[in-house]
Amino acid sequence: MKIEINLTERAFVVIDGVPQRYLTPGVHRVFAPFSRVKVETLNVSGLLAELDERRLALVPQGDLTVLTLADHERALVRRRGRPVHWLGAGVHQVWTVERLIDRRTAAVQELVTVEVFDTSGVEAAPLPPDVAALAKGRDYVEVLVPAGSVALRWVDGALDQVLPPGRAAAWSTRRTVQFTTIELKERQLHVTGQEVMTKDRVTLRLNVSASFRVADPRRLALVARAPDDVVYLAMQLAARDAITIKTLDELLLARDELAQEMAPAVRARAEAVGLELIELGVKDVVLPGDMKELLNKVIEAQKQAEANVILRREETNATRSLAQTAKLLADNPLLLKLKELEAYAELAGKVGQVHVVMGQGGLPTLQLAATK
Repeated sequence: MKIEINLTERAFVVIDGVPQRYLTPGVHRVFAPFSRVKVETLNVSGLLAELDERRLALVPQGDLTVLTLADHERALVRRRGRPVHWLGAGVHQVWTVERLIDRRTAAVQELVTVEVFDTSGVEAAPLPPDVAALAKGRDYVEVLVPAGSVALRWVDGALDQVLPPGRAAAWSTRRTVQFTTIELKERQLHVTGQEVMTKDRVTLRLNVSASFRVADPRRLALVARAPDDVVYLAMQLAARDAITIKTLDELLLARDELAQEMAPAVRARAEAVGLELIELGVKDVVLPGDMKELLNKVIEAQKQAEANVILRREETNATRSLAQTAKLLADNPLLLKLKELEAYAELAGKVGQVHVVMGQGGLPTLQLAATK
């Protein structure tokens, strides 16, 4: 029997049901005239094999690698430097028949390599992307933490470690490992339209804003399910406590101090869930429509009264000045004459033409006066 084996194939010659020979690429002849001969051809390009003990005993050691991986071990199979298989716990057979031989030096380079990983611990160095693509989801987890954030590593449901920005990885072959990411950047929280009643039973609405940042990622992850909701409620309660003890007039006079009174309670509640209060401010105090109109009338009346006071004061000063001037002119006739001349001069400067109206006989008198 003539048998041809290609480069990507290997074969076993089975005589009377028993594997007898292992055939490598080339042309082979088998002579067994009184027996049943069968040729089993295998494609080795897939690299993985499943041979029984009899056939395995016929394969040379260099052509096939047998791996026995424990529960905490994993293996990576590479072909020509590229990862092709990620192997889990158990027994694996890997064809390693692909080789490159240097004709000048006769040096042999193995083109199929196997690398074994110890995954008994949680800590893992990040795998190259092509390798991670094979291992992810089964034995390996990783996270990319952006700048301004941290990652929390959970092992079997318990918080294990806080990791800085960068690429972090972990083995999950023996324990359940998960990553969550928390942003440390400043965040804003707004309470809009919060209705509160003052001490004198005036209902108004507040718009309060606050800035926070994460101070303790562990506490943030463990203490509260929704930290923003906790701080939001604290802002509402602080606004109510600060306003219900004040009348409307007191509130309007001390509006800038309102945020300072609210800040301690909000800060304490924020710290309890791992946040730090940066700034708290009251943006707007919105009065009801009728109350706003009434307040505008009060302000208008106050401004009108102030204007009247100023007007009366100026009138009094002007009258006093006129009285003093009249007394001075009465005591000094020459000064009075000078004031008259000033008045005439000012009047003459404003007059463009002078019209003289005379009765009968007035013209001769005017001519006589002009001649003199």
